[in-house]
Amino acid sequence: MPLTDGEQKMMDQISVADMKNRYERRIRAAVRLLAAAACCVFLTFTAYGRETQGENGLEDGRVFLDAVYGYQNMAKSGRFLPIKVSLENREEGSFSGTLCVLTMESDYNLYRYEYPIELAEGEKEERNLSVSLGGQIDQMYLKVLDEEGQEIASKRLKLDVEEGTAQLFIGVLSDSMDRLGYLNNVGISYSTLRTRMIELTPELIPTDGLGLDQLDVLLISNFDTARLSGAQVEAIWDWVGRGGVLLFGTGAYGEKVMNAFGEEILESPLPESEKRDINMGVEFAQESPASATISLTCTDVYLNGAQEILSSDEVTVLSAAQAGSGLVAAAVYDFADIEEFCRENITYVDRMFTELLGESRIQSIVRLSDGTTSEQFWSVQNLINTGDVSRLPDVGLYTIVAAAYVILVGPGLYFFLKHRGLRRYYYSGVLLLALAGTGFMVVMSTSTRFSGPFFTYASVIDAGRDGESEMTFINMRAPSKRPYWVRLNPEYRVYPITQSAYYEQAKPEFNGDEEPSISLRFDQDGTRISTRDTGAFESKYFMMERSGENAGEGFEGDIHFFDGEISGSITSSYPEPLENAALLLYNQMVLIGRIEPGETVDLSGREVIYGAANYGYVMAEQVTGASRYAGSDMEDEDNVRAIQRTNLLAFYMGQSLDSYRQEARIVGFAQSDGRTDFLEEPAGETYGTTLITSPLEVDYTKDSYVYYSALPRDPEVISGEYFASTNTMYSMTPLILEYYLGNDTEVVQVQFRSQSEQVLTSLRYNYTVPFTGDVYFYNYNTGNYDRMDSVTGVYSREDLDPYLSPGNTLTVRYLYDQAEDYMGNIILPIVTVIGRSE
Repeated sequence: MPLTDGEQKMMDQISVADMKNRYERRIRAAVRLLAAAACCVFLTFTAYGRETQGENGLEDGRVFLDAVYGYQNMAKSGRFLPIKVSLENREEGSFSGTLCVLTMESDYNLYRYEYPIELAEGEKEERNLSVSLGGQIDQMYLKVLDEEGQEIASKRLKLDVEEGTAQLFIGVLSDSMDRLGYLNNVGISYSTLRTRMIELTPELIPTDGLGLDQLDVLLISNFDTARLSGAQVEAIWDWVGRGGVLLFGTGAYGEKVMNAFGEEILESPLPESEKRDINMGVEFAQESPASATISLTCTDVYLNGAQEILSSDEVTVLSAAQAGSGLVAAAVYDFADIEEFCRENITYVDRMFTELLGESRIQSIVRLSDGTTSEQFWSVQNLINTGDVSRLPDVGLYTIVAAAYVILVGPGLYFFLKHRGLRRYYYSGVLLLALAGTGFMVVMSTSTRFSGPFFTYASVIDAGRDGESEMTFINMRAPSKRPYWVRLNPEYRVYPITQSAYYEQAKPEFNGDEEPSISLRFDQDGTRISTRDTGAFESKYFMMERSGENAGEGFEGDIHFFDGEISGSITSSYPEPLENAALLLYNQMVLIGRIEPGETVDLSGREVIYGAANYGYVMAEQVTGASRYAGSDMEDEDNVRAIQRTNLLAFYMGQSLDSYRQEARIVGFAQSDGRTDFLEEPAGETYGTTLITSPLEVDYTKDSYVYYSALPRDPEVISGEYFASTNTMYSMTPLILEYYLGNDTEVVQVQFRSQSEQVLTSLRYNYTVPFTGDVYFYNYNTGNYDRMDSVTGVYSREDLDPYLSPGNTLTVRYLYDQAEDYMGNIILPIVTVIGRSE
């Protein structure tokens, strides 16, 4: 039916209105879509802004928090990382709270370090922290919490951790920094290491030795060290004692370079500087031998107990002396003065650092460059993974009790009741006997149970003229998996020791919101360690250190050692007896035994045992007598004590006595094995071993002669395989070594001595045998090698005339001939020298 005009007009109006409504709906939908997109963009930029702000410090909030790390924002994992934290209270009223650093250790457990903070209104504060940086870890989280534990500010530290080729971090203090750039990016020891120069200023030197832990070498040249504070100098010495290498350049500025350090390390005052022609090495002679010689301003430096590293004719160019686990070295020139030569001959830098650091130290830096901590962990675990043998249950007694119980509950009770016509009470009797037996076992095992946290420790206390230092390792455990806490003596600095993650262990997510497994809070009244999610009897290892003035403890002595004979005496000023005492020299030792308080021990006529300094366990078991307990039962208290003492002494020798030093060390063990002075509360049970050490000066002279128990530097390998630190050759291939006998004395006698028989017996258990075979000296007159009559022997100056080079070197060829006895390592004779002072 057709529509009328009115109806058609009405339909057109409806259609227009409908189209208008649909258009408006589309407009509203588009507006909503645009609004949603704008909101997303806003939220995205807000989130990005928050993340960026978290990286660079929080501007908003009550407390401002910012931090920088390392040197030039570089980091080596597996070491302590210096962090400089900036705090500011930006609101009214004072603020009390906690600064927290959350980090993941090498074993992928989370550790939180807590530091109380107090900020007055508007106050700004800077904190210098040193935090353990685990292997493969590239971030940390910093937070500020108020007194209720609410987060006030936070910051994520993204770390630039070294990757690829292992790096040698060289910190440089100099007023000639622009002339030392040649030290950067140089391959060392066949490019197994690459140098990274870090420019330092006095303001960047910390007052805590851990703040320098990222550095491998600290080079000071053309810099007045008097500009350093006493605390900074102490921090440098602390760092050197831990294994750092302190290298001085002198030249025209020797006096000012040595201002703050000379008293500690110089054998005699520095002479006036003078111009000298220094031969940098024949390998750098391009046109003629003279082209490797340059004129330099030099200052002769005589370090206490130094060995020569580099020489030029009769001039010692670079020398180094052992200091704790580290090195102190000095060059006669200013490192800025050799810039031009080194830029043209960059391999000189390689040679210098390769010779200075030595193969063992270089390999250690390379091996630990990935941040692995397992080497330290296993060494420490070997010291403190035991316990008090007296707490072990008596297996025989428990067996007798168990057997008696079975007999009593079974046929004993049955026949007892049967004979009395009371058999109906048998089951009740069994129940009563079971309860009584349980009670008896509980009472009987009281001495073997732990009621709370307990500790195994190993301590090394070193008392010298300048003070007393202590290093203690603790193994903290608890008998249940419930959370627990302990508070340690505030005099100690405390650091965790952790194992590296397993090879295929997945790295967990770490976003800063996780709860830590271990928390360490550093309060004035003590360091509180709290644990969570740890299993029953699960070990947690920590290292504790403290130092201070010497309260009159230690040893005094007057010791003379010449040509293998010792004389003089030592006196103990310790308040308690020391057991298994011994006097340790480089490659030699004298056993003493027990020393009473105040006792003076005469050394004259005592046997000198010749050994091998780098075989610490072999040397240590001679001192403690552990070798006498071979095959003994591990429940034998004397055997266990001897093993524990051997492990601790071997560890100490490996850390501090593995390189040449002139001084001697007296060592001994405290009788007490239950120290608690490192604990504040609760007073848990302790068991451990304490090693006492003290340095003593030794006189190696007699009339006008001087005795060297080691050579001025390691021998040079002409051919064959040789490892200097253990004085061993590695194969039956002939070995040729060039021994440098030094230029500061006239050689009178050279001795080749074998290790003592008891040491050789122990070395065989370490797959090391003594050298047997033929020894040849190179004859400079004939150009041939002359066979010597014996492997060991004494050679006078007249005997040596054909074999000494103009540079005072002796070239020796070793030919091993006992194939059936070969075990992998062949230890060579010990070479000693008697000279006449020139």
